Amino acid sequence: MPKKMKTLVIGDAMILGSEFKLAAQKYLGDFIGDVKVGDWESNWQQLQARRLEVEKKGPEIEVVDDLILAEGQDAELLAGLFLPVSSKVFDAMPNLRIAGVSRAGLENVNVKEATKRGILVFNIEGRNAEAVSDFAIGLLLSEIRNMARAHYAIKNGQWRKTFANSDWVPELKGKNVGIVGFGYIGRLVAQKLSGFGVNRLVYDPFLSPEDIKEAGCTPVDKETLFRESDFVTLHARMSEATKHMVSDKELRVMKPTAYLVNTGRAGLIDEQALIAALTEKRIAGAGLDVFMDEPLKEDSPFLTLDNVTLTTHIAGTTKEALTRSPEILMEDIAKLLSGGKPRFVINKEVLENPDFQAWLAGVRQ
Repeated sequence: MPKKMKTLVIGDAMILGSEFKLAAQKYLGDFIGDVKVGDWESNWQQLQARRLEVEKKGPEIEVVDDLILAEGQDAELLAGLFLPVSSKVFDAMPNLRIAGVSRAGLENVNVKEATKRGILVFNIEGRNAEAVSDFAIGLLLSEIRNMARAHYAIKNGQWRKTFANSDWVPELKGKNVGIVGFGYIGRLVAQKLSGFGVNRLVYDPFLSPEDIKEAGCTPVDKETLFRESDFVTLHARMSEATKHMVSDKELRVMKPTAYLVNTGRAGLIDEQALIAALTEKRIAGAGLDVFMDEPLKEDSPFLTLDNVTLTTHIAGTTKEALTRSPEILMEDIAKLLSGGKPRFVINKEVLENPDFQAWLAGVRQ
């Protein structure tokens, strides 16, 4: 009987470590022994501040979690959500073989260093796809139909009927909706929009035109999408290649009656260029759930604009999304350990590492 793995699960205020433990026991019970549980940051407000700093600057800016320092020496599996997984973590966990985060973004994981050390990295995709796709459409409707502004006016004793877009408040039917990024979330947005009778334009340079056409959408290049769309919604991954993919150039080709929605990553947009476009009314409006500085500072120009709907980075936060996240991660790790083919391995080259192969063979005995 092979020795069972010692496991560390470190949650946070969004998903507690205890939830990760339950998922690990459910899916990895045959492979794990001692499970140590902790929470990296249990204060909700502090979690938002710390994770955003990590997403901007990387995991190396953070100190190693106390549980890792105390229990990590002989642990082989590490799992969490926003836990920074840095080279310092790897130093403290010399026997680590698998590191997993129950999110799509990998800003909190030093994947390059993990690969160098023969540590397999898991993430998950689609955990909050339903939540974000719902929210993106809702945010679009709220902005173009002035729902949030009307609500705010009523709460402040006003019966407001005129707005910045009063002369061209649009319906969706027959309009062009541009979807940037056609992964899990982008595809769900397209699917859910199909009932509104819109024309769905898609830009995703990583997919073939045939893939996009099979979903009933029209593949276009980026300039065409921004020029012809009445509404643009962003669902691309954040990377150096996609940083500021919506810049002054893209904003200047948009229709003056067009709207931009971002429920993805703040860095996809050049915020200063967007603020200028909204201030000068070169586009009709925007719906934003993500920002470079969160929470927004009191002097943020966004707070002075009447043609933008702002929300507090809540697009992916639903009960279902949070509940399923640790289970998706642990189930995928279990596939690997059981001899199956996992879906969400990031650095597949580690699977060819002789040391990792020898370790995996021992686990599977």
